[in-house]
Amino acid sequence: MKAFNIVVSLGLVLLSAPSVAKDDVRGSKDYPLISRFPDTYIQSYHQSEYEEFMVATGPLKTLDTKEALPPVMKLEGQVTSIGYAANDKKYSALQIYRNYEKALAKVGFEPIFSCKGDAECGQKFVTQMYWYGHQARQGRDKGLGAPNMSSKRYQYYYWSGKARIQDKELYAALLVGQYNGSAFASKVVLDIGEIEVLDTDRISINVDGMSKAISETGKVELEGVLFDTAKATLKTESSAVVKTIADYLKQNTEQSFYVVGHTDNQGDFAFNMKLSKDRANTVVHTLISEEGIDAKRLTSAGVGPVSPVRSNAIEKGKAANRRVELVLAE
Repeated sequence: MKAFNIVVSLGLVLLSAPSVAKDDVRGSKDYPLISRFPDTYIQSYHQSEYEEFMVATGPLKTLDTKEALPPVMKLEGQVTSIGYAANDKKYSALQIYRNYEKALAKVGFEPIFSCKGDAECGQKFVTQMYWYGHQARQGRDKGLGAPNMSSKRYQYYYWSGKARIQDKELYAALLVGQYNGSAFASKVVLDIGEIEVLDTDRISINVDGMSKAISETGKVELEGVLFDTAKATLKTESSAVVKTIADYLKQNTEQSFYVVGHTDNQGDFAFNMKLSKDRANTVVHTLISEEGIDAKRLTSAGVGPVSPVRSNAIEKGKAANRRVELVLAE
């Protein structure tokens, strides 16, 4: 997944374009769409071609577990996380936050959720979102002090939003914090996640398309049947596709099928074999319990990573290999 080739000369800047700080961590850079607040430098930088990331959609209401989270959207795609620090204590967290808020709106982001401090965001919101509740972040945002930002001594602002630019879905999460009384300079963490928008033909299977694929190959890939990462829980956006599958089955009552789950090759083999079978079981159970399909017509199977359709050496290949297929049994 390639990053956008967008230049800052488009005018999508904060206040005025600052010079590159000498103190920037090696290998770091500003995100192409959003320039930094003036007189700040990059303290931490992380970029991944493909991983899970989260944006909060509401306040944290419970701390029932150490890994408790506020309501979040769990997404997958290219992730860029940049940690900035101000060079001067005179820049308040609110001042920096308002500038980013305006810049993100100018680019085209629409807000999902925003809050100020534990009073609005929920007790230990930062601690859970940026440390215990998302352990992959631990130590990533150097200098943030996330485990300690859970008292009235800290002032912070959180914002999340979504945009669609150049056939990509973008999600942003912004955190700006400062120790009360301006004893220390403000810190900023800006996360941008890029999700490629799939072709309509790939996510909108229909009865005619299923009939054609099954008559020609004896199987059809159930595009749009989506699961939570490393789980067998169907995402809510899969409901329309499940109904389409049920419509086909109701129109072709003489046919029986294997519902076959597949995974990529990441992780433990035994785990992937079980995950693929569990996901197939979920599809079968949903079709039976919610759509009234006869259980005798559906048999679940899981083959894990042993039957890829593309190379697992590239992320797009791995994404293609994570799938569920309907295979004609008789």
